[in-house]
Amino acid sequence: MAAEPSSTSATSPGLFYPDISSDQGAMDLSGVYAVCIKHTEGTYYVNPDYDAQVAKARSAGAFVFTYHFLTDEDPAAQAAFCFDYVGSKVAVMADVETQTQTGSKPTLEQNVEFIQAFRKLGGIIHVNYLPHWYWSGVWDSPDLTPLKDLGMVLVSSNYSPVSDGEGWEPYGGWTPTIWQYSDDVPLNGLNVDFNVFRGSGTTDVATLVEEFKSVVTTGSLPAQSTWHQFVTNGDQSLEQIAAAYSMDVSTVLRATACHYGFFDAITKDHLNSVFNGTLAATSVVPAGAELWVLSPASP
Repeated sequence: MAAEPSSTSATSPGLFYPDISSDQGAMDLSGVYAVCIKHTEGTYYVNPDYDAQVAKARSAGAFVFTYHFLTDEDPAAQAAFCFDYVGSKVAVMADVETQTQTGSKPTLEQNVEFIQAFRKLGGIIHVNYLPHWYWSGVWDSPDLTPLKDLGMVLVSSNYSPVSDGEGWEPYGGWTPTIWQYSDDVPLNGLNVDFNVFRGSGTTDVATLVEEFKSVVTTGSLPAQSTWHQFVTNGDQSLEQIAAAYSMDVSTVLRATACHYGFFDAITKDHLNSVFNGTLAATSVVPAGAELWVLSPASP
């Protein structure tokens, strides 16, 4: 795609997508698989370029969802205002940060109340953009269980290289599902905000897009599969473990690295021994290694 890194990178796997506002106008969105477009703010603003931007996204074949910039106004009134324009068919992300022109700083309670009110109207909302700096500096680092318990997914904001992995660090008892890693990525002649979604750890674009759609519209990965931790017992090889879950070894290792951000010491030592030739690839993995595997849904 026309941005860096590519949507499926060997070093930084995931679905990479922009978020835009009226600042970008009806920009060319060719090459992206998804885009988040600002629609409303508070009870007073509607993006004048929204329809044109959606048309550009549709022509590019991109999945579209929108965001509401939350202010410190009445949350129920904001929910009603947003719903009047968005309706019940387009998924919304709550954007929680300081409004630099007015100084507005919505509270955790207002964030929660907006989500509850918007859902009561029939709106779809499962994504919450909440930068670490806002959580710590404005909210004084509270427990984020009230948002997590609503079935929301967290979008973090940490402008650093994706390869560093800093944006995946949990805060407030919540682990980010999406990471806004830059506000300056080149896309078709403009520099824009960019985000990454790791999903299940797959590098297949079609699967990532479907997983992303599911997370944005339902708050969870598609129901046909369940990712979970598998702890080795010391009686199976990687091939045998992968086969038991109808996976191949490379997918198990990639998913494990993406989910945890690293291999645990047992897995790492085993792989090093295999790669340097002191162990056969078919050797049993020692007990205690933690792997991330996919189980099919129950019938």
